Amino acid sequence: MIPFFRKIRKKMADDNRPMKYARYAIGEILLVVIGILIALQINNWNESRKNLAKKEILLNALKTEFTANLKQLDTVLYYDTHVLNATRRIMKLDPENSVEMTNDSMPNWLQNSSFRWTFNPLNGALRSGISSGEIHLIKNDTLSNLLFGWQDYVTDAKEGEVRTIRSVVAAKAIIEKHIRSVDYRTPYMPPELVKSRFISDYESLFRDPLFEDYLSERYLSIDETLVELNLVKKKNSLILELINKELN
Repeated sequence: MIPFFRKIRKKMADDNRPMKYARYAIGEILLVVIGILIALQINNWNESRKNLAKKEILLNALKTEFTANLKQLDTVLYYDTHVLNATRRIMKLDPENSVEMTNDSMPNWLQNSSFRWTFNPLNGALRSGISSGEIHLIKNDTLSNLLFGWQDYVTDAKEGEVRTIRSVVAAKAIIEKHIRSVDYRTPYMPPELVKSRFISDYESLFRDPLFEDYLSERYLSIDETLVELNLVKKKNSLILELINKELN
């Protein structure tokens, strides 16, 4: 094609027709410019198509992660609520009431109040999207802000979980000063360890002021954790809702 244009230019120059030559040269320049613009447009279209595909892959990976996180959150919230209720039930017991102190359910209440469930979300796709910069392919500002702030929400909730775990660990020595470990942990003990040579004294445990302090700390920390985890669940649910809108 280029040799063809050159021949035409040469013929016009030889024929001494400058006006026609100038018009032709301008036309040739316009054709080249149009060709470049078309090429750029095609390249931009290809890049947009690739970015759209990357965005869809990222959104689907995030959807899988946050769906799993929501399921895990529901499990943790269920058991933390169980812990809160068991702790509240124990706090209402009267150490002067011998019937309550010998209740067969006492070991279960103690065990249920000491559960330690933690939320450990999947963040692989989110971390990858942030580190690669592909997260910026998501143009929904609300969704982007939620994704960038996700770890902060989780960190706040984890602080409460750490506090509850510490309270349980600290109380172990207090509880087992009066109660044999095998008595309230029987379902989780191997058969050869389910009997003790010593007798558990629940009345003595409930008269111990340190145990009362533990119950108060346990209740406050688990209640605070539930508040934080419910906020995380709210954010998780909103993220999933916005991801589904992006995918649709």
